[in-house]
Amino acid sequence: MRSFIPLIKTEWRLLLFGFVMTFGSSLGQTYFIALFSGQIRADLDISHGTFGAIYSAATLVSAIILLWSGTLIDRMELRRFAYMSVIGLALGCLILAGSQGMVSLFIAILVLRHLGQGLMSMAGVTSIVRYIDHQRGKANAISGIGFSFSEAVLPSAIIGLLVILGWREAWLLCAIVLVVVLPLMIYWLLGAHEVRHSQYLAKISVENEASTRVTQRQWTRGEVIRDPLLYLFMPVLLTQPMLYTGFMFHQVQLVEEKGWSLMLWGSLYLLYALTTIAMKLVSGVLVDRFGAIRLVPLLALPLGLGLLLLSTSDSILIAVLFMFLMGIGVGNYSTLSSPFYAEMYGTLHLGSIKSVTTAAMVFSSAITPVIMGWMIDAGISMDIMALMGVGYVAVATAMALFATAKMRRSHLRPLRSH
Repeated sequence: MRSFIPLIKTEWRLLLFGFVMTFGSSLGQTYFIALFSGQIRADLDISHGTFGAIYSAATLVSAIILLWSGTLIDRMELRRFAYMSVIGLALGCLILAGSQGMVSLFIAILVLRHLGQGLMSMAGVTSIVRYIDHQRGKANAISGIGFSFSEAVLPSAIIGLLVILGWREAWLLCAIVLVVVLPLMIYWLLGAHEVRHSQYLAKISVENEASTRVTQRQWTRGEVIRDPLLYLFMPVLLTQPMLYTGFMFHQVQLVEEKGWSLMLWGSLYLLYALTTIAMKLVSGVLVDRFGAIRLVPLLALPLGLGLLLLSTSDSILIAVLFMFLMGIGVGNYSTLSSPFYAEMYGTLHLGSIKSVTTAAMVFSSAITPVIMGWMIDAGISMDIMALMGVGYVAVATAMALFATAKMRRSHLRPLRSH
């Protein structure tokens, strides 16, 4: 791992910016909002099904809006985009803190999902793979640790905070921390970013005008949408956000069916977070060595194996293995996904491209909680749903393998960027 040290020394400001944005995006992630679900439902007097429907509907609307808002990162100065995302997320915290019914709850979750899971995540990962093109894998792995670090420390911190404060006061505190701390860090970390962006545009211009050497094509969003290969790769790229969100949203049901201790299950998040961090670093090295496109077909296999084991036994050892394998899968996905799109389609229009792919990710994370909720109501066990997930992983992996084989035969695009 010594190969990370030179990168950190030279790019520590941008890497820390990516870390801060991915960490801060946790306030719009499923696992964080779910920590408050019991108190929110009790206070607003709504059922599990109603809360799940509101959550999924807000997430779906967020995905639709993201098709437009995600393109702003290609047109706005990065620091302004980051300020907008942070202030918007803080506003979502305030709306949730003051929610009195289903309408205000819907608006609050919409803002949290859109600004947190959507735009703040995009600000972190897009800036890293766009401006650090020589070691995208390692850079994305380091900045992406923000996701894992938040998963490791925030659940325990929030549970402890709720002993002292009510859920509304906790969200109010989150809003205050966001508007006080993050803008100062963004201002400091992106102080000279205008120079970097000008150099990036100049480099792209030179590459586009070069006629003596092969350079990477910079695809537009319209061209990407018309690319058949995108639809062969997308199922495997959506596996982690879709299945992870579904099973984590219904994790209480899973624990109850298995007869596990909820406290013991909660303690396994530390194992999950540490595994995710380790795999991000390993995947970063592998991406820089082999290219993200070559590795993507293997992306869903750890999660598929975890789901297969989950369906076979109620042993607590299975819970440990499942969280371990899920950590491997999430770590790989977090590191591979953005470099994959950069290798496939270039970085000039990456924000516009990722607005489409992120919208697809958000959409997939919205439908699984409600679909699995219907299945639970219909009496379908979590073991059966795990087997269904294994079937999806098998099909998605086969499609991705077919896509890479097709690219290899056509020679129209390299299997990694240069």
